[in-house]
Amino acid sequence: MERFSLICALYEEGKRYGRRLVSKKRIGAVRFWRSLSFAQRCYCIATVLLVLYLFLDINSSVFELTMFGFAMAGITNEIWPRFITLWNSLPGKALILFVYAVIANFALAFASGLVNTVTGVSADALPYSHNFALILSLPTWFFATTIAALILVTLFMPAYLFILICLKPFGRERLWHAKHYRFVLSTALIRYIWTFAIAVQLVVLSSQIGFLDLFSSDEGTPLITVERTWKGNSDRNDAPRESANVDDNEQLEADLTALLDDAGQKSLRFSKAQRDLLAAFIYRFEADSRSRCAHPEQTRVIELNDYEILQIAVSPESENGYSYSVEPCRSAAIGGDENS
Repeated sequence: MERFSLICALYEEGKRYGRRLVSKKRIGAVRFWRSLSFAQRCYCIATVLLVLYLFLDINSSVFELTMFGFAMAGITNEIWPRFITLWNSLPGKALILFVYAVIANFALAFASGLVNTVTGVSADALPYSHNFALILSLPTWFFATTIAALILVTLFMPAYLFILICLKPFGRERLWHAKHYRFVLSTALIRYIWTFAIAVQLVVLSSQIGFLDLFSSDEGTPLITVERTWKGNSDRNDAPRESANVDDNEQLEADLTALLDDAGQKSLRFSKAQRDLLAAFIYRFEADSRSRCAHPEQTRVIELNDYEILQIAVSPESENGYSYSVEPCRSAAIGGDENS
């Protein structure tokens, strides 16, 4: 009986000790979590989700979107205040406006080229269609500028990490962070990894959707040729040792080629959809069904100048469903006796 009482007492004592230990660890975990900033918490959650994604072999688009969403929220939370600080300064505002002007100039030139590709005339005569082409190109420029910004951050981040490592022996662990900001070096390393991952994910996503025409040309052919040449030399020099990897290399090359071809086809389809929408907009909204210049029925015109018109007709045989031709303006005032 006494032995049983002793066992019960030891059990109760161990139970109380275990509760205190768990409570202390729980309090420590809560304190650690509260000491983190919002961005650090987002990085922590995204990293935990990444570990689960890798070890549990989760194949879910929603899970990936959530994981990258937390990482993007953390990066945005840290970059946005610095962007506002840069904007509030005169040199920073000049730099931002300069970058905006460069991007806007390229976007306007791209939209002008798109109008010229569809109609065969200058975009100066079609201002509304030029603006619509600019709107159609916004997704491409959004992805392009975002990817470019992430790549620039990724390129400069190693220098920032190197500076932090050099300053650490001198007792300085942060450059522009607040005094209560903890784990500066580890957070910078995790931020660098997630920035690179988001940039890669955006490139893959934009190529799959077709927003970027990175893979729509034949520029990748020399890379595959180089790979095949290197593989042929390797087979001749180390045939017995490399024979087991030939099938894997060929399968990897086939998968990569199929991926690039699929991305190129999607990019071409996206470009064709842009041209089709622009052609429909020009015919239905920009062109006039009535004009001072004579033109056949079932056609619409856009006056290029006092002497020329752009005549548009529905043509199912054409690439975009419409045919375009520049015709002389035949009106009552200019060499014509008939008006439509």
